[in-house]
Amino acid sequence: MTDMIRPLYDASNMLILQRMLHETPNPHARDARTSAQTTHGHWLLLIYRVPSDPSSARSAIWRETRRLGALALQHAVCLLPFSDANRAAYAHVARRVEEYGGEATVLETAAPDDAWQAKIVARFNAARDEEYEEVVDETERFHEEIARERRKGKFTFAELEDEESNMERLRKYLAQVQARDAFGAKGQAHAVAEVEHCAVALDAFAQEIYERQKDATTDAI
Repeated sequence: MTDMIRPLYDASNMLILQRMLHETPNPHARDARTSAQTTHGHWLLLIYRVPSDPSSARSAIWRETRRLGALALQHAVCLLPFSDANRAAYAHVARRVEEYGGEATVLETAAPDDAWQAKIVARFNAARDEEYEEVVDETERFHEEIARERRKGKFTFAELEDEESNMERLRKYLAQVQARDAFGAKGQAHAVAEVEHCAVALDAFAQEIYERQKDATTDAI
């Protein structure tokens, strides 16, 4: 068992999990936690088992956990920062698992120490930085597409609509990554800036199309 996973299963943490299974939920309990308790962070742990048949079930659940930005500690064991939104999201995944004939459990737990918390946060940030790099790669393709259309002389409204759709998809992709960026990964600022550069490039392309269409109309008259 790796050092990263071990703290979730040591004796002290198992006591936390066992207590959570037997306590009656108190909606006001989290507000009463001391600052010392929240320093180490609170987490939601999803443990599930999906039958091998149908074969698509496991990949479907895997995709859902990836969309949430959950960190896979090992196969079918995923971690998310504690929040009501993440609890609701895990509940949805658990229902999907059960629909496939599997079993799922959601547990609340706490980081055992600052070192473990820092390692886990670093892993979350590394995963998000990879996704922000993908966003940046998409912005480069966006610029290349506009440059290619300029070379071809395709200054048409239809082409502008196509690029506007690409811009909308790019913004949506960035927003999806930001939504699962719980700890403010370093790559976010660069990705945001590159997407905004794309918006500026699109505005310039739109203005150029407008000017050319206006000139063509004038010449026709």
